Amino acid sequence: MASRDRPAGSGLPGVLVVAGPPERLTEIRDALESLAAHAGLATERVALLEEISRRESEAYFRTLVSNASDVILIVDDDDTVRYASPSARDIFGGLQPTGAVLPDLVGVRDRERARQALRALRADGAPETHDHWWVTRDGSHTEVEVRCSDLRTDPTVAGVVVTLRDVTEQRRLEQELTQRAFHDALTGLPNRTLLLERVDRALLRGHRDPALTCLLFIDLDDFKLVNDTLGHAAGDQLLRAVGERLTATLRRTDTAARLGGDEFAVLMEEVREPVDAELLAAQILQTLSRPVRLLEDSVGVSASVGVATALDSRDADELLRHADLALYAAKAAGKRQWRRFRPPLHDRVVRRHALQARLDAVVGNGGFDLRYQPVVDLATRRVVGFEALVRWPPDPRGPVPTEQFVALAEETGQIASLGAWVLRNAVAGAARLQASASGPAPYISVNVSARQFREADFLDQVRAALGTPGLRPGSLQLELTETVLMRRDPQLDAVVRAVKDLGVRIAVDDFGTGFSGLRYLREFPVDVLKIDKSFIDDIPADARQVALVEGIVGIAHTLGLDVIAEGIETPAQGTVLAGMDCRYGQGFLFARPLVPERAAALLDATPEALSGP
Repeated sequence: MASRDRPAGSGLPGVLVVAGPPERLTEIRDALESLAAHAGLATERVALLEEISRRESEAYFRTLVSNASDVILIVDDDDTVRYASPSARDIFGGLQPTGAVLPDLVGVRDRERARQALRALRADGAPETHDHWWVTRDGSHTEVEVRCSDLRTDPTVAGVVVTLRDVTEQRRLEQELTQRAFHDALTGLPNRTLLLERVDRALLRGHRDPALTCLLFIDLDDFKLVNDTLGHAAGDQLLRAVGERLTATLRRTDTAARLGGDEFAVLMEEVREPVDAELLAAQILQTLSRPVRLLEDSVGVSASVGVATALDSRDADELLRHADLALYAAKAAGKRQWRRFRPPLHDRVVRRHALQARLDAVVGNGGFDLRYQPVVDLATRRVVGFEALVRWPPDPRGPVPTEQFVALAEETGQIASLGAWVLRNAVAGAARLQASASGPAPYISVNVSARQFREADFLDQVRAALGTPGLRPGSLQLELTETVLMRRDPQLDAVVRAVKDLGVRIAVDDFGTGFSGLRYLREFPVDVLKIDKSFIDDIPADARQVALVEGIVGIAHTLGLDVIAEGIETPAQGTVLAGMDCRYGQGFLFARPLVPERAAALLDATPEALSGP
């Protein structure tokens, strides 16, 4: 039943079927027609709302697709792109991929894989697959994450939907994070984490193959001095140069790593004999010894190397520990040295660690002893001053040689605390000696290390020392080694001149051992040259040595400097020195380093008592 008012030719939204006796149907026909009209209008309204909703959804998803950064492609069975979202132009370099064969748009190396992925998706019936492809655009390469969904049975799609996402920047960031996690930011070398991983792998291979794994630890000598004198920028430049030199020295199978600070390591794999690692250690020392140009300065570099092999190590931890022990032994032997770990080395290092613990305790409680060795006027044989020398205190475990604990204090950084203690107590002892002197007050000479001189509070220490009650003005002398003055810089110049302004004399200790020119004698405010013992030993019998010492004395006099000859042990040496107008001397001929009471007694000693046997 349809409404009489419906236009002719228009489609019917539906049919109202009513069954009943004809007479009754005729009676209610008008009512039924009205019901049919209302039902038709309701049905049309529902259909209209559905159409509006469908069109709004299409517009919504069309907007989403148009603005999505991901690329959406619909691919037919022949791999031809039937539809491509607008963002496809960004991925494919401005090209519109519609109508192109999808694998042909992929990088050459990935084309076959793209074909196989699409073929497998259609053949296996899998709902979707995931992959990564490279797409070439404008001469560059873009990495895309690929997701393929089989929607061929969906009548609205009827094809394979391929979604592409540009992950190039994401991969770059991932690689950068990986680089940072496993490489040193300054040198670009592998860091400790990556080195340990490679050591573990190398040792595992070593269990299967006859090849040997070796590890070298490298530590730069005096790197802190470079940082302090030339600045951290120069220090960083030096570390980069060391990394480059190490890399250039190694085989392709070796790994150079930076462990931190001025410490580097080299992992050697597939080594035949331990001697190969020893040869490399010597080569590294030679390579690093060449001067490095830093900013406007050329700096000499030296290093210490410790060598360990898997022959003496059960696992990676032990291999690293042995390399560290070997490095420790190399540094203890002096600069530019290498040492290979051997089992007896462990005991020596343990003893050295024990000595360091003892040193910590003595430095902490200030328990050192001081001895005073007199400086004598060679003409009058009268004491004019004393050099304060630090000694290990009485110890049930036995004495420790001065050169041994001083070198350890230099290495561990405790030399600053030790030096401050010596300066403070030396001037206090000097004040007591001066109070007991009946004649001219003797001066006191104190050795100062390079590190101590660069301490921020060093000038305050000197001022405090000069304020010691009873200390005569102008009676403090500080001794610097020639090596310190050779490595001059604005900071050192300023400190030396500030010390001089306080009325302190400056002496150059061990003069002649630094292999330097004499220019610094003119440029530095030096007062005294102390000629090293090695020049004095043979002067009674060696005419060339006499001429050399005479030359030093003559230069000093020309520059207005006093000269002290160190290490005088025989009357003959004293006679020769006095004859060449070397005014002052020091050595066992006159006295060994003395306790304060015996040093005070020498102040009133006769010239004969200081003339030796």
